Amino acid sequence: MTTDIELEEWRQQWQIEEPIPPELRRRVERQSRLMKIGLVGDSIVTIVIGGGSTAWAVLSKDSGMGLVAVAAWLFLAVAWTFVLVSNRGLWKPSAVDTATFVDLSVRRCQTAIAAVWFAGALFLAEIAFGLSWAYLHMTERPRLAQWLLFGSVPVNIVWACTITFFTALVWYWKRKRRELAQLRSLRQEITSKSM
Repeated sequence: MTTDIELEEWRQQWQIEEPIPPELRRRVERQSRLMKIGLVGDSIVTIVIGGGSTAWAVLSKDSGMGLVAVAAWLFLAVAWTFVLVSNRGLWKPSAVDTATFVDLSVRRCQTAIAAVWFAGALFLAEIAFGLSWAYLHMTERPRLAQWLLFGSVPVNIVWACTITFFTALVWYWKRKRRELAQLRSLRQEITSKSM
């Protein structure tokens, strides 16, 4: 008998509550899937880069390769720390209502913007290390400025990848800023409606 009363109360509460807009629900679910895919991708990168650099260091007769492996693991550890700390509490909504879904979307968007800055800084640190290591391990060293300013095909590839990476980061950052503004506006509407 009490079960029937509880079910009836839940049914009444459910009918009173405003349903979550389908587009918002789909967006949050899509973001959740992408976060899981990102975690799998990060794991694959860790195995390939960390394992590959370690194997290369073990198999190489060059003692400098050990430094590359250590640096790779340090960069990976920093990246994993950022990912795990910044994604804490963002995996799923804590409640099933519109305000919670919007709040989760806002926090995810803020995390994505922070990730852009982190990715840019980490990329620059990796490029600085990689170019420094490559230059110091060259058999014949040209002048540094000449070498850095499109002095070889590998360096040209590094600069092309750097330009492409930062162009993509700026585009993504702008997109997330627009999305954050829209989400904040939506959150403000929800807050003013509930008052």
